[in-house]
Amino acid sequence: MKKKRLYIILILFFTGIFVLGAFQIYRQLREYGEGDSVYTDIEQYVWIEEEPEDDGDGQENESQSGENEPDVNWPAVDFAALAEINPDIVAWIYIEGTEINYPVVQGTNNQYYLKHLFNGKWNSSGCIFLDSRNTPDFSDRHSVIYGHHMKNGTMFSGLTEYKKQEFYDEHPVILLMTPDQNFRVEIFAGYVASVKDNAWDIAMESDMKFETWLEETKERSCFESEITPAVTDRVITLSTCSYEFDNARFVLAGRITE
Repeated sequence: MKKKRLYIILILFFTGIFVLGAFQIYRQLREYGEGDSVYTDIEQYVWIEEEPEDDGDGQENESQSGENEPDVNWPAVDFAALAEINPDIVAWIYIEGTEINYPVVQGTNNQYYLKHLFNGKWNSSGCIFLDSRNTPDFSDRHSVIYGHHMKNGTMFSGLTEYKKQEFYDEHPVILLMTPDQNFRVEIFAGYVASVKDNAWDIAMESDMKFETWLEETKERSCFESEITPAVTDRVITLSTCSYEFDNARFVLAGRITE
């Protein structure tokens, strides 16, 4: 009798574990679906402009400074329409050839958008968001943008591909569009950081501190880059989770060019 009761208890126990696991999987898949749906819906407000026309002599277009620049296929963004959905929008981020093609928002703190979608609905996918300490026009010396590393490959999951030199070589530039202007962000470093590191230090009080930070960031990079930022540059860091150790983060740094 006691043995039979034990069997029943074990069956109920393992059944409960199975049901709980199945529910968690269902909830996660449902959240993935909701997140994908929201970001798919707002894609109508972003479109890729036609590539610049060849000037006929086979030469690349030149900037006003006279330097040759590669043609950039900029996405066009209807910020007015997106602001009607969420007035917290400050930019749109796009890395060609990757899944990273998202609005960037900024909240009054760095917690809300960890668990809320662009439309404000609670969801573990969250949003891509600018650090609440930064100015929304990216005029700070160092700006930080956060995003989750989702198991379905969305949000900032693709950043960890930059641990490989060949991936960096193929995707060296981030495009960042704001309501006022567009920025090319030339990536110069990427590395795995601890949450205790200074990768997210925004208050660079002096040129010397900023220069030291830039040198350390460059030295720790997983890949080699010809870009060497100067203290007069503005830098953007993209940050997401990594799994080499507890509380590991992968950070990708680039200098802003207008």
